[in-house]
Amino acid sequence: MSSHKLGRKYEIRKPYRFIYIFTEGEKTEVNYFEAKKEEIFSDVRRKNICIEIMGTGYNTMSIVDYAIDFLMKNKVNVDSSESEDECWVVFDRDDFKKDFDNAISRAEANNIQVAYSNESFELWYLLHFSYFSSAVKRSIYISKLTEKLKEITGDKKTKYEKNSVNMYSFIKDKENDAIKNAKKLLKLHETEKAISKKEPSTSVFLLVESLNKLKLE
Repeated sequence: MSSHKLGRKYEIRKPYRFIYIFTEGEKTEVNYFEAKKEEIFSDVRRKNICIEIMGTGYNTMSIVDYAIDFLMKNKVNVDSSESEDECWVVFDRDDFKKDFDNAISRAEANNIQVAYSNESFELWYLLHFSYFSSAVKRSIYISKLTEKLKEITGDKKTKYEKNSVNMYSFIKDKENDAIKNAKKLLKLHETEKAISKKEPSTSVFLLVESLNKLKLE
């Protein structure tokens, strides 16, 4: 007897939607986004959404080429007009500013979205605590993050560790502030065309906002 005659309705299962995140760092960024993924997993797993996070160890142009090669080999279409799948690359600005700008252009030309940090990913962390618009070296970010963590934990021995698996737990409640501050930084540099010269700035908030939207769909 047919299912129609039995009066039963069968729901057509929605195909999986994939979000690929390729990070430059093999631990710092991976740990952050794995924690972010875990936060929303209970919601997205019921919606057939798969988030894959891969720490590549590659930087700028190399990570973009790696992502392009991955998409081609696995026949993944990330053209937003034809597919809901997404691909992101997460990387910092290295010493070669031209490579940084070219990598972003190459990614965008291949429908790959970019979560960059100029100069380092730690800027994104720092923006959770305060707006910071000074162009400084990575060591300064680390020093300032150590100060903030000491305040939070009340432990003077606390230090910011790049590969920490706990960092997300310290900053997650301040995420809206970080997004607001990151947008404010970009507004500060809006007349500058070269992203390498938008220092400091970060577009990591775009990826975070995209992941947050998954909970609302």
